[in-house]
Amino acid sequence: MLRILITAFVAVLFGGQVHAQSSDPLTPEMVKQFIDSMPDLQTVAQKYGDLPSSVDPNLTMEEKMAHAAAPFSAALGTMRTHAAYEEMADVVEGHGFSGMEQWAEIGDRVIRAYGATQMDAKAPEMDAQMKQALEEIENANMSESQKQMMREMLQSSQQMMGVWADVPPADKAAVQPFMSEIENLGQTN
Repeated sequence: MLRILITAFVAVLFGGQVHAQSSDPLTPEMVKQFIDSMPDLQTVAQKYGDLPSSVDPNLTMEEKMAHAAAPFSAALGTMRTHAAYEEMADVVEGHGFSGMEQWAEIGDRVIRAYGATQMDAKAPEMDAQMKQALEEIENANMSESQKQMMREMLQSSQQMMGVWADVPPADKAAVQPFMSEIENLGQTN
């Protein structure tokens, strides 16, 4: 059951509150453009080494979830005054973006579409795990108030996982050919 709760928590963290999507569909070219920009941006980040965290530890869980749903846009707020910002802006413009805001919006959409595609693939398994967790709660040696608290946690997780349904199918289709590249983005040096 712990694995189910962790899975649900991860879904909540990355599902968060999805921000308004651009009316233009994400295209494979946009996804590739974003992926191609990352190694150059990581080089700049390594050069400065002291980039601020995009998540304030004093934020509420809801605010942290909103940041998780738009990690690149969230990072812009803390980066604007950093010495690396202008160099990073030059890098993204060199990769064809109009500026950091467009790069961040596309990056956020790529990450959400990647997450939604991953969730789609795991949905049947997760549904079964949720049902099993509910059965375990009902059969557990807990007070009714503890059971109710566990049920509410699972219901909240299920609702948050529903956020992935809001990712446009065109965005999911655009990231499909790049799933392994996106997965490896954080591992690029």
